[in-house]
Formats: sequence, C-alpha cells, structure tokens
Amino acid sequence: MMTAASAGLGHFIPEAVLLAAAVASMFVHLFAGRGSRRAAGIVALAGIAAAAAALALTPPSAETFFAGHLAADGFALFFKAVILAAGALAIVLAFRFFDVEGGEAGEVYYLILLSMVGMTAAVSATDIVTTYVAFELFAIPSYVLAGIFKKERRSAEAGIKYFFLGTLSSAVMLLGMAFVYGLTGLTGYAEAGPLLAGGSGLAALVAMCLFFVGLFFKAAFVPFHMWAPDVYEGAPTPLVVFLSTAPKAAVVAVLVRAMTVLFDGYALEWSSILQLVALATMFWGNLAALTQSSLKRMLGYSAIAQAGYLAIGLAAWGGSARAAVLFYVAVYVLMNAAAFGLILLVDRGGRFDESVDGLRGLVRRAPLAAASVIVVLLALTGIPPTAGFMGKYLLFTAAVERGMVLLAAAGALNSAISLFYYFRIGKAMFLEEEIPGGPSAGGVSRSVTVFLAVTAAALLLLGILPDLLTAPALSAVMGR
Repeated sequence: MMTAASAGLGHFIPEAVLLAAAVASMFVHLFAGRGSRRAAGIVALAGIAAAAAALALTPPSAETFFAGHLAADGFALFFKAVILAAGALAIVLAFRFFDVEGGEAGEVYYLILLSMVGMTAAVSATDIVTTYVAFELFAIPSYVLAGIFKKERRSAEAGIKYFFLGTLSSAVMLLGMAFVYGLTGLTGYAEAGPLLAGGSGLAALVAMCLFFVGLFFKAAFVPFHMWAPDVYEGAPTPLVVFLSTAPKAAVVAVLVRAMTVLFDGYALEWSSILQLVALATMFWGNLAALTQSSLKRMLGYSAIAQAGYLAIGLAAWGGSARAAVLFYVAVYVLMNAAAFGLILLVDRGGRFDESVDGLRGLVRRAPLAAASVIVVLLALTGIPPTAGFMGKYLLFTAAVERGMVLLAAAGALNSAISLFYYFRIGKAMFLEEEIPGGPSAGGVSRSVTVFLAVTAAALLLLGILPDLLTAPALSAVMGR
C-alpha cells in the first residue's frame, strides 16, 4: 500500500530528475576526460528536457505534501516550467559564450541545475522553514556562478558583492520568519496566517516587512537593487540570463504565497508597499538605463525596470492581475534571454563587445538577426503586436480595475521612457555605418541568430495569440 510520503514524492519527480542530472553532469565533468566540459553541459541540457517531460506528466494537486511543507498545485507547476525554460536558455547561450571566450567552466552546468532544484522547491514551499532552506539552496550556487571567473576582476567583484549583500538580505528575511514563529508558534503559511491576522498588529507588519526584504533583494526591486547592475555587468553573459530571470520567477511565486496565505490579513499594507516599490523600480531602472554607454549595463537596468512592471501586478493581485502576473513572468524570461543573448551575437578577436557600437550596421551583414532584435526591443518596450505589449496591457488593465489608475499611468510613462534607450540599439543597427576595423566588424554567430529568430517568433506568436499562454496561466491561478 502506498504511503503518504511515497504518494507525495510522485509529484516532485522533476526535482529528483534535476538533482540526478546535476550529479551526472558533475561526474562527467570530473571523470570523462578531454572534452568533458561540453559533455557536462549536454548532460545538463538533457536533464532539463527530462525534467520538463516529467513536469508535463505531473498532475496538479490541491493537497500539500510532506506534513504540509510542499505543494504541487497548478501554480507551482507553472513556475517550475518557467524556471526550466530559463535554465535551458542559459545553457544554450553558454555553449556559444565558451566557444568564443574559451576557458569553459564545466561546473557552470551543474551549478545551474542545483540552483534550479532550490528554485523549484521554493515555488512549492508552504512553510517558512522550507522556504528559507530552498532559498539558500538556490542562492549559494548563484553566488558561485556570478563569480565563476575568479581571476577576472569584474567577475570576482560581482561574486563578492552578490554574496555579501545576498547573505545580509537572507539574514533579514530569516529574522522576519523568526518573528512569524514567535508570534504564532507555527511555521506553516496556512496555519500561521489566521493567527497573524487575528490581532498581532504592528509586530506582524514588522515580520512581513523583514520577510519581504529578502524577496525584494532577489527580485532586484528598488531600493534593494544595488547589486544588480554590477553583478549583471561582471558575470558571464549566459549566467546573467539565468540570474536575471529564474530567481525573479521564484521570488514572484514565493511572494504570492506569502501575500495571499501568510499575510492575507494585511492586504492593504502589502499592496501599498508594492505600489511604492513598483514606482521606484520602474523609474530608477529606466532613467538609469538612459545614461549607460555599456549595452550590458543598460540591459541590466532594463531588467530592473521590468521587475517594476511585475510589481504593478503584484500590488493589484486578485482578479485579472493573477493571470497577468504569470503571463508577464513567462514573457519576461523570453525577452530578457534574447536581450542579453544579443551581446553574444557579434564577436571580434575572441571577445564579445558590450557596447552599442558593436551593433553598428548589423542589418547589412545579418538582416535576420537585426530584424529579430527589433522584435525583442519592441516587446521590451511594450509595443504591439508583441507579447510584451500584451503582458503590459494585462498588468495595467488589472491595476486600473483595482483603482490604481496613477500606477498604471506611471507604467505607461515608463514604457515610453524605455523607448529612448532601446531606440539607440535600433539606430546603431539600421541607421549607422559600421566602423572599419571597429567592434562591429566581427563575425556574426549563426547559432545566436537562430536563437534570436526563434525567440522573436515566439514573442510575436504570443502577442497575436495570447490565449496560448493566458489559458495555462488562468488554470494555474484558479482558486488562488
């Protein structure tokens, strides 16, 4: 007869597959001999594919498992799919990066998988202890990934900064969790939530704010964003794709569970906090991006601004905002992966140029790549008929429905501001001549061109037929 534990284990096969793939990738890297580093990446990519297949076969369940510590509902399954996609995109781009830069670090691949195990556990966590353990499980490999090239100053600086600030934010979050336990004597969200709402007052608000600090840090919400531009600029580009997308997806899932279950009695307070955070994050990210000459740093600030749009949906959570947030999270992964993948398009002398000038005159040498980049930039700006437009439309509409008209207007204004720095990229590709012997004179990657073309096609398809994504999103949040 099947025990409750074994029955629950069947809902977490994707995590088990990822863990097994990480171990296999590590052993291939260590013992397979020459060429094993790329083989480790192929094993990791195959592991993600196997985990995705297992996830597709995993039925959602309204029950919680392992004494109420983990859930396997449609909400968790949706975010697991997004995290798997982010990991796969990062590994695919890593192949191109190491082909040009050399010095392939095979440990990158299994560290990505280990981090993904923590993220998939975090989106299922319904207990503060499990949440914290899962957070640390994906945070520690992330610190190593950010500084993987320890002999390079930028990479080492990124890793150190990410580690110290991340550790501090985790400690603050742990303090908030300790407050929750001290006020209720319980660790489960569903059990502690009603007791917090029953009269804990100011102490419960302090607990909520401390809890949210750790989450806001991982999502790069202002004012806890200070690490993001430096880490995004210093870390290897394919790892930036991973670090700027997958953790944000995990944070959004944890935030939603905490808001709607643990701190449900303080909806007015967390909504007000998130409205302020959304405003600050959007304006700071977009205005700072306007002044950047480095393409990578510009896109780093753009990623911060995109987090601000997500915060709009979180502030308006309920009703149509639920599906809007899930839709935009998935679209954001595609947009951001393609945006940073753009940096890997042109190489010259065994290096990638990270300036906008490196893209000058690209349309004359690689028209398909240039056209694909334009679609990605339109999506990031929020211009139809792209999925980025549909995502922002759904978020802003949800905010208006909740009476947050000024917040929606601020979101629209920030989309207009972002057009100015995205236009600089389009101008370089289409309106400027390449400099003879300059950074734009390098070779154009066919593999990255295909990557950009496929991503652009997906963004157009989801913009024209949004039901392909809104339907799964609605199913995932049904009843939440």
